[in-house]
Amino acid sequence: MKCLITGHKGFVGTETTKLFLKKGIEVLGYDIMDRHNILNITTLRPLIATYQPDRIVHLAAVARFSEADANPKLAHEINVMGTMKIVMVAKEFQIPLIYASTGSVYMPIKQSPPITEDFPAMGNSVYGVTKYMGECYVRDHTPHIILRYAHLYGKEKRMHGLIGGFVSRIERGLAPTLYGGKQSNDFTYIKDVARANYLAVVAPWDSWNQTYNIGTGEELSAESAGKLICEETGYKGKIEKKEQRTVDPERFVYDCTKAEKMLNFKAEFGFKKGLADMFKEEK
Repeated sequence: MKCLITGHKGFVGTETTKLFLKKGIEVLGYDIMDRHNILNITTLRPLIATYQPDRIVHLAAVARFSEADANPKLAHEINVMGTMKIVMVAKEFQIPLIYASTGSVYMPIKQSPPITEDFPAMGNSVYGVTKYMGECYVRDHTPHIILRYAHLYGKEKRMHGLIGGFVSRIERGLAPTLYGGKQSNDFTYIKDVARANYLAVVAPWDSWNQTYNIGTGEELSAESAGKLICEETGYKGKIEKKEQRTVDPERFVYDCTKAEKMLNFKAEFGFKKGLADMFKEEK
């Protein structure tokens, strides 16, 4: 099997490419780091015509809240218009498409978690809204699979989010800062996400044209996650507590039953196991 992966040099793309090659899947990467812009389908079209991939895995995106907020025009261009162009090419060459989306499309959460795929989706941030709009274009193409990732973490993302904030301050000899603490999240390790991408690529046809939550189903408070990070790093000092940020939902945890039944996906890494693996890889 041959796959085209957009954004193959990014956080998710790097781990996904590594796994695909290990599984014997041939990969053609298409990444802005190689001056391949998804907005320019005049470059993409001849590549696909020559390479003839069996699947397209669309990972390329403006993927951080801060970047999307700082440049909403770029976020719209890449996450919405870029996705539209990928869908156009997938339609033209009749290639099944896997689209990487996000749990941010469920914001604001108006029902009690665990979150199923039937929860209303729209997004309440530039990032979440643009990723959901991308989903709308993807649904115009058959066959497709949409994967809504939970909160991702891993080696290449270690300086961002709760984990990155704690580790960065600990390494500089400072007390880590916890914003709130009672709010929960579904922390999902990058190796599980790569495996979900693989399972989507090889999924049987009756599993296509669906949306799946990709997470652990493990609900962990920010306070509990912070303590586990301190344990893993050997930090025994104080944790500074500040007011919870308004952007954080009170509870975020997935029901991944659908992905387990239809994609045979179940996370292999709980948060503690994922942290241990992440820090082991850095040594």
